[in-house]
Amino acid sequence: MGAWEITIKDLRLILKDRGALYTLLALPVVFIAILGVSTGQLITTHDQANLVKIGVVDESATELSEAVFQNLSTIGGLKVTKVKDRDEAQLRLQNGRSSVVVIFGKEFSEKIDDLELSDVFDSEHGKMKKGLSALDMEVESGAQFVGVAELVQFVVLSAVLRVVAPEVAKRSVVLRGIINRMAERHAEEALNQTPEPAVAKTVKAGSSIVYQTLVPAFMVMFAFFLVNIMASSFINERTLGTLRRLQASRIGPAELLWGKTLPFLFVSIIQSVLLFISGKLMFGMSWGTYPLMLLPVILTTSISATGLGLLLATIVRTESQVSSYSTFLMIVLAGISGCYMPRDWLPQLMKDVSLATPHAWALIAYQELLTHSHPSLQLVFICCAVLAAFGIACFTVGYVRFRKLEYSN
Repeated sequence: MGAWEITIKDLRLILKDRGALYTLLALPVVFIAILGVSTGQLITTHDQANLVKIGVVDESATELSEAVFQNLSTIGGLKVTKVKDRDEAQLRLQNGRSSVVVIFGKEFSEKIDDLELSDVFDSEHGKMKKGLSALDMEVESGAQFVGVAELVQFVVLSAVLRVVAPEVAKRSVVLRGIINRMAERHAEEALNQTPEPAVAKTVKAGSSIVYQTLVPAFMVMFAFFLVNIMASSFINERTLGTLRRLQASRIGPAELLWGKTLPFLFVSIIQSVLLFISGKLMFGMSWGTYPLMLLPVILTTSISATGLGLLLATIVRTESQVSSYSTFLMIVLAGISGCYMPRDWLPQLMKDVSLATPHAWALIAYQELLTHSHPSLQLVFICCAVLAAFGIACFTVGYVRFRKLEYSN
């Protein structure tokens, strides 16, 4: 029997062990699915959840208010909906169907008619110094936007001024002529332009960047879950006596360890690929500018995880030791490295300390590939080299310990 035969045997055992298979493959997918449901980002709902939902009550019902409504609708990241009256608007704020409510009062059009050009261009001292209230407009924010209410009002005010300013400027004879000539020139350019094929507008919301970080973080954390199962496999082999029978055969310790390690390496790679596919389907996450560069990161992360699993397998002697040691390693290493939260949130000292863990190097590589439009491939290769070196070092130490403990008797 050679290393490949041992690999096939262990793969069959893993496939028969439903508990181990669930922990390695199904549990990570279930975990991020729960994450998606709890944040409203699962499968097809993520585009709507990323948008700021604005309800508009138009008591003015004029062309100007309609123009402002259309202007708001063109701003990326907003989902603007007309609401019947103030009572319905308040209800939408309470139940979360609207994040912000914008109300055009009945005197909106008259207030616009009273504006002078100086009021628009010197809003701090003219009639506009009161902001939107000077136009008989109100903006109310839901609980999640209370802290940025002024920012929301600024966005709405900007949309109003984009519509109002040209209307006020037309009252000046000189400016009216300039505006008319600009409109004519734009119309001529539009006629002469070759129509471009329609391209779907993509809203790049901040939360999508969060998922570009969270999914790889949980993927790295779950990749090291196989440390527990790998160590348990060695304990079972030792308890059943199959490990002793393998040692009595002609196979050497290196081949034996390769045969025992490769099945978990394959499973770890499949686990990572499956999680990336799940992230794509559930969160619409991007695989970055160089998606193929994810493969060496996945491979080297799996090498470091299986190397650590082999080392732990040569240290533990009982199932209780497997549970205690592996749980300690998984929780502490994931916490130090930044798997529980984005690494950018960690203090600098913690970032420096985390570089002693393979998790941190995997996270740095994934962050570079998934959150940067122009990633540094050199940095990614350095991370892969560190991960591979960590895995090889663990395998070497594990091999030395295994040969000393198992073959010295």
